[in-house]
Amino acid sequence: MAIQNINVNISRGQVIVLCGKSGCGKTTVTKLLNGLIPHYIDGKLQGSIILNHQDISSLEIHEIAKLTGSVFQNPKTQFYNIDTDSELVFTVENFGLPSEEILARKKAIVKQFNLQTLLERNMFHLSGGEKQKIACASVAIHDPPVIILDEPSANLDQDATTQLKEMISLWKSQGKTVIIAEHRLHYLQSLADRFILMKEGKITQTFSQIEMVQMSNEDLNLLGLRAIHMEKLVPKQTPSLKLDSCFKVDAFTYDNHDFHLNIKELDLPYPAVLAITGPNGAGKSTFAKSLTGINKRSSTTLHMNNIKYKKKQCLKISSIVMQDVHHQLFTESVLLEILLSMPKPNEEKALELLALLNTIAFKDTHPMSLSGGEKQRVAILSAIAADKQLIIMDEPTSGLDFHHMKQVAHSVNILRKQNKQVFIITHDPELISVCCDGMIELAHGNIKNITLFNNQRK
Repeated sequence: MAIQNINVNISRGQVIVLCGKSGCGKTTVTKLLNGLIPHYIDGKLQGSIILNHQDISSLEIHEIAKLTGSVFQNPKTQFYNIDTDSELVFTVENFGLPSEEILARKKAIVKQFNLQTLLERNMFHLSGGEKQKIACASVAIHDPPVIILDEPSANLDQDATTQLKEMISLWKSQGKTVIIAEHRLHYLQSLADRFILMKEGKITQTFSQIEMVQMSNEDLNLLGLRAIHMEKLVPKQTPSLKLDSCFKVDAFTYDNHDFHLNIKELDLPYPAVLAITGPNGAGKSTFAKSLTGINKRSSTTLHMNNIKYKKKQCLKISSIVMQDVHHQLFTESVLLEILLSMPKPNEEKALELLALLNTIAFKDTHPMSLSGGEKQRVAILSAIAADKQLIIMDEPTSGLDFHHMKQVAHSVNILRKQNKQVFIITHDPELISVCCDGMIELAHGNIKNITLFNNQRK
């Protein structure tokens, strides 16, 4: 991504939000600030970047690391250890701090981030939101003057987002400069000093906190931005939802290390789009994977439209978009990725699908070179191309702007019209408001509540 004519002064103690459509250059700016460009990512850099009164072009990468702390859009890419305790102290150990100070900082950061339940855990057993919390804490522990966050709320539940907001507020009160590339703006409306809107690598507008709050959700949407007034999001309804129980899940359990999932018999409408919600670590992804037959320790039986499907059959009729889409991108181009998923490869239909989510311009691009949001859209299209009866989407709007979130919602509505059963694991109330027929709320491995909206979307 090329960026041009970026000229910004950020004072000590300010919270600045970089916003705009996916691929507008937000992440590129963050990589310039933390030194990844040009130390690790090639490119022609003109101009200067002054960080804490120092031109970073004259600094080594380890010197920049002491001035900044970065949380990437995919926190998994910045982990070096397999257990949470080691990951929390990894940075300060590398800085050679005395063991007594390392332990003191660990104790303080655990308290600040409320991480007691995440200590002594295997990193591979954490949910996406829990990994995000560990990443934020491991960055804050070395007390850098500048903190850079790339989509930090993407996989966080409401409580965790509130904790993130409180931490940003604490950093601000400590005089730290916080720079956030973000699509979900609602939790930042009372914190950010400025919202910098980017488009095609350029800064197009800058809004003060007051100017941002005074805009309606509709005004923000016209700019390609997400809503900030969550209380005004109301599910749109039409009179066509069939409440007959056509999708049934037999009772099942799942045990894995320190987590237990216990699901009682479920009767749900079919075809329908149902959101799976709940706090991080509640078992949402485990529940969804059990429906598809992926989990070895659970034997799930589904009844869909009066047809019974046992575990092996569930695998054949299911398609899943994972939270970490890197696990399901295999080919050397986006077009080949779609063709690979199709039961009978058809390039014409594949191109039509790419147009559905505005990705046709990337058809010859290697999937791993795309932005996080663009990879997410390719994974969603691959699941649609697979033409399975049951589709699971795990945080499909993570890293997506308003426009592409609406495109995902549109594709989901198309799937419903094709009589597909869709479950969406999400913390995104905006997505729920535009395409979901109901919510299944999980807590501690159990179903806490099921809410069906009165009617079905168009």
